[in-house]
Amino acid sequence: MKQKLLFVLPSLRSGGAEKSLATLLRLLDYSRYDVDLLLFRREGLFLPQVPPQVRVLDAGEEYAVFDGAARPALAYFLRRGMFLTALRRILYGRAIRKSAADSLPTMWRQLRRMLPKLSGYETAVAYLEGTSTYYVLDCVQAKKKVAFLHTDYDRIAFQKDMDAPYYARLDRLVGVSAQCTEKAEVYFPCLVGKTATVQNLIAPSVLHDMAKAERPLPQDGTPNLLTVGRMSEPKGIDMAVCACGELMRRGYDFRWYHIGVGEQQREIEALIEQQQVRQRFILLGERGNPYPYYQQCDIYVQPSRFEGKSIAVDEAKCFARPIVVTDFGTVRDQIEDGVDGLIAPISPQGIADAVQRLLCSPQLRQTLSDNLQEEKTGNEEEIEKLYALL
Repeated sequence: MKQKLLFVLPSLRSGGAEKSLATLLRLLDYSRYDVDLLLFRREGLFLPQVPPQVRVLDAGEEYAVFDGAARPALAYFLRRGMFLTALRRILYGRAIRKSAADSLPTMWRQLRRMLPKLSGYETAVAYLEGTSTYYVLDCVQAKKKVAFLHTDYDRIAFQKDMDAPYYARLDRLVGVSAQCTEKAEVYFPCLVGKTATVQNLIAPSVLHDMAKAERPLPQDGTPNLLTVGRMSEPKGIDMAVCACGELMRRGYDFRWYHIGVGEQQREIEALIEQQQVRQRFILLGERGNPYPYYQQCDIYVQPSRFEGKSIAVDEAKCFARPIVVTDFGTVRDQIEDGVDGLIAPISPQGIADAVQRLLCSPQLRQTLSDNLQEEKTGNEEEIEKLYALL
């Protein structure tokens, strides 16, 4: 008999966890599992990649309105005589304006009232820290409850008091890197003996097939750099823009493409103008299929301040692109400095210096690419670890 599984995410918008889940669902053995996917909002860049065997659920119109803009939400609920819900939306809005640590309990109390209650599952998997985890523990009936952690917990330590009682109730916490897992055990000793590490799934054959779709980058001898990541503080896109400006002032010729959107988009666009790199730092927005860009770029740059385990870096490795990464906490789980990439200080100057080394040395670029060609880059076998957990 098949096991009935539930995966939970707020949406399938662009992001590492969302991309990772889309890959997992493509590789899952549906002769063994019946799978539901609950998205609080049925939307996102990766939604078309969900296999037809997966039943996609959502939280419905009232949740989408509640979690949207305040004025339209209040008008919506007042018109329908839902006065208590309107009051809850006011409380939710006030909580949002507080600091994250203070607002989380109130925000979650109001949000969970708008979410469906589900039951009948063998295993429920919260595929992201935060509200996905709270939902699985508060609103789902399942024999086993598992939560994934996709970040270094130092970055979200402000929510420790909120997370502690939830993590104590988990059957298993899964980190996407050894450091993620170990850090969680430091913060939550109750998890010792209840953790596992399952890396984000990377299937090179799938990526290379998708890369054949188009040839988007000009091949005119000018080096093409690529960065993939949300416009958010952890991803360091602002540092990439400043590094671009520094390299331009040093007299180097290149184009630097960026794929992604995010909450810092306006700030990034203003910084591009300030650094006078509009013709050099080229914003491509979201791309459901970024892999032709990986395949054709000359250098891949990951300027992150924080990462759990960077999917983008692993994907660049699949295409054997010379890589520059910043020295974030988990970087040495993925890159050996000088062997399969360059590890730069977390600063615009550090990024610019490392990129300059590669621009100036085709031989070094070739050496890094050759070493990557020799590495095993895929990890489809990681899904066996997930099967063992389930």
